[in-house]
Amino acid sequence: MEQLIAAGASNDPIDVDMTNFMTEVVERSSTTPVVVQFWAPWCGPCKQLGPVLEKTVFAAKGKVRMVRVNIDNNQQIAQQLRVQSVPTVYGFYNGQPVDAFAGAQPESTVKQFIEKLAAMANNGPDIAAIVEAANRLLDLQDYAGALSQFHEIMAADPESPDGLAGMVRCLVGMNDLDGAREIVDQLDEEFRKTPSMAAAIDVLLLSEKASKSADSLDVAQAAVDADPSNLTARQDLAMALFATGQQESSMDQLLESIRIDRDWNDGLARTQLLEFFKTLGPANPNVIAARRKLSTLLFA
Repeated sequence: MEQLIAAGASNDPIDVDMTNFMTEVVERSSTTPVVVQFWAPWCGPCKQLGPVLEKTVFAAKGKVRMVRVNIDNNQQIAQQLRVQSVPTVYGFYNGQPVDAFAGAQPESTVKQFIEKLAAMANNGPDIAAIVEAANRLLDLQDYAGALSQFHEIMAADPESPDGLAGMVRCLVGMNDLDGAREIVDQLDEEFRKTPSMAAAIDVLLLSEKASKSADSLDVAQAAVDADPSNLTARQDLAMALFATGQQESSMDQLLESIRIDRDWNDGLARTQLLEFFKTLGPANPNVIAARRKLSTLLFA
């Protein structure tokens, strides 16, 4: 599960050499500015500057990437960029070095350097647009496509509640409840209370509740087939169907229970149906269809 989070939110600088400098620096900088720190294991100022650079790049939330070059092992790269001492830091954009400084610098100077580099691109991803597109895929139950979009969000903004909440919902949709639970259990209380994450947790809780009925799908189906008026069995069947991803069929079972006896068990079928509506969201196609059917039943 850690790999899922790391895919979108890793902030550790990577080490580059002659084999990947072109890919990780020149080509990557065509879309996102890249900070290149030239350093050496024996260099004291490098050890001071490195954490400051990493902290400042992280604060840029994906607008800038960072790599490192060990000059002891990569003299050719250092010579090509005329690096005469370490630490030396270059900023690349559109495949070219556009700014640089040498020596350990105060954090304020490093911050100005990173902000200037990030501003050169000024074309970071439109997070709101990606969230909207990913949520549309979620509504269509294209969980793999949505998960890819949410990874993109996390790469641009590792602290995005919408991105991480979307990942949780995708994992639930893919029936990886353990993976979704692992993400949620790592969150602090403040993060859990953000609206998007709170909604995602509701989806997870409902799915965990429903999963307890998944093994009884065949039994519940047989009981309903034997006695269509057995509303307890129909309730069990609805939960089992939901647990196996059959949202439309699950809600149809609850709607049939309401048609037979809307007041059964203090309106349990309607209460459960409304819980489905809440957790799946108003834009979910199955929710839209079920709402229409419910209105017909209640107001016909």
